[in-house]
Amino acid sequence: MYLYPAEIIADTYVSMLGGFSQEIDSKEVGININALFSNTSIIAGETEARLKFIDERNLPYFLRKPLTVVGIPHHSDAFELSQNGEIVLSEDYTDKMRKLVGKEVIINTVESFRIDGDYSLILKRLKMHYNDNSF
Repeated sequence: MYLYPAEIIADTYVSMLGGFSQEIDSKEVGININALFSNTSIIAGETEARLKFIDERNLPYFLRKPLTVVGIPHHSDAFELSQNGEIVLSEDYTDKMRKLVGKEVIINTVESFRIDGDYSLILKRLKMHYNDNSF
């Protein structure tokens, strides 16, 4: 039904950058709401994602800014940019990312579903690791 987002591994998807819209906030990434429901386990308005553009130099994972995934409804002007489930970013990114329109992007939501903002187990494990001095 929708080409994107296509799940490549659990809670990790691939799509393309469809364009930029003033309807999307700088802390959000928009995707056709019907494509979200059909192809993903993403919860619109709640799930956070980190993006990685394929064949581009990207920041390390934890330095990438998490963006809240929002659904783009059919009546929205931004819907034209996400007809097949492409991602739509805020117009704030137009100058910096214009050359990436049509490029593949990995949408990683693993942290949102697996960690859910609770880093206590990760910190505990790191403390154990460094106190133990073993690798």
